[in-house]
Amino acid sequence: MTESGPGSRERVSTGIPGLDTVLHGGFRRGRTYMVMGLPGAGKTILANQTCFHHIRQGERVLYVTLLAESHTELVSNLRPMSFFDDSGIPDAITYLSAFNALEDGGLDALLELIRQEIKLRGATLLVLDGLVAAEEVASSAQALKKFIHSLQVVTQIMACTTLILTTGGGKGLRAEHTMVDGLIVLQQRTSGVRTRRELYVRKFRGSAHLLGHHGFDITADGLVVYPRLEALVAEHSPLETSSTVKRAFGISGLDTMLRGGLGSGSTTLLFGPPGSGKTLLGLNFLAEGARQGELSHYFAFYDSPSRMVAQAAGVGLELAPLIARGDFEVSFRPPTENMLDKLGAQLLALIRERGVRRLFLDGYDALQKASIQRGRVTRFLAALVNECRQHDVTLLFSAETLVAFGPELQFPLQGLSMVAENTLYLRSVEMRAQLRRFVCALKVRNSDYDPSFRELLIGEKGLEVGQVLEEGQSLLTGVARLPSSRGQ
Repeated sequence: MTESGPGSRERVSTGIPGLDTVLHGGFRRGRTYMVMGLPGAGKTILANQTCFHHIRQGERVLYVTLLAESHTELVSNLRPMSFFDDSGIPDAITYLSAFNALEDGGLDALLELIRQEIKLRGATLLVLDGLVAAEEVASSAQALKKFIHSLQVVTQIMACTTLILTTGGGKGLRAEHTMVDGLIVLQQRTSGVRTRRELYVRKFRGSAHLLGHHGFDITADGLVVYPRLEALVAEHSPLETSSTVKRAFGISGLDTMLRGGLGSGSTTLLFGPPGSGKTLLGLNFLAEGARQGELSHYFAFYDSPSRMVAQAAGVGLELAPLIARGDFEVSFRPPTENMLDKLGAQLLALIRERGVRRLFLDGYDALQKASIQRGRVTRFLAALVNECRQHDVTLLFSAETLVAFGPELQFPLQGLSMVAENTLYLRSVEMRAQLRRFVCALKVRNSDYDPSFRELLIGEKGLEVGQVLEEGQSLLTGVARLPSSRGQ
């Protein structure tokens, strides 16, 4: 995930992977931001992760709590996190309870305490944790607004960036939300039995930022934010390059059908029922690229790397040497509770950072399961296709037909032309009491191709594309009609 934005003098980096990307470099220095979310949303981890990153840059932090929770308990909960470093306490980062000051002297006493402590400790980052306690003490909504305004004035004069943590105090925007320079919302969304964490920036005064909802995880390393692939691609699109180079499969009959292979930088859908040969076809494409010295990557959901290598070896495709050489990469994630934004971040890293030239995404259905919003998957794929096109990455992705046999052929997604220039259809067909596989090109954009139905043979020596299946008709139904013999 590429971090972008103005220079470090204007920004305060959060140190949270992905969040600086969403914020175009981090918080604006000396400004006041509100982080809002229900208990358990991740506000305290976000704030402390930012604090410890801040002190690693040689800065100082003042962390003020307004709740009765002891700092011993707070630190104890943070200690398992990899970003935590108790050597910085209390010199670089000071935890200060202002509960008594607030209770005894109200908002004015709290403001004065914060002003004194910032000056005394030379803090350049302030965290005010527990605004709800200040709300309860405030005599009116106007008094709370006055406190926040005065806090903004003090911290901006002292060039101290401020994070205010709050539960939000109910639904909708409130006056104090509109006063701060930025509002970041953490939330959890539930769909069926799944719960997903999301972050979005409701406002970010004086700076652009990535719009929309972005998924995030809370890990042993703290928060990891996964900016939406669609938003990232829209903002970081280099000039598109055109190429007439063909990328071969290394299967002579198929490469002949395609007049040399697939166009470099194009996207191809491998479409067919289970067992029709989609995965093997994709693996052959990657292996041929690896043999040519092109970095190829298998992005898998269903078969573990060891199982995939063994299955490929069973049909004469030896991948182990290519993997050992580093030209053939494999990443595997079980199709359980994946997050679409996280998958997007991983795919983007392969394209932008690893420099992959051939990419096989084996499992459109797994993308659907990873998205709470099913209608989003087509937009996600369209963004991925655009990114591959910009970087001259040749992409293959597989999808299963809804039925194995029958007269109807339904594609699994709408807007197919937007996400695939080419479509190769694989199917098993019944002919003379035998199941025979065939492959045909339904569409190859900007290139001549052979549209005939050719037999796909899978044996111990690998894949082979044979002769045209001239003896059968209605092959697309899966049950061929054979011409009647003369004289009968």
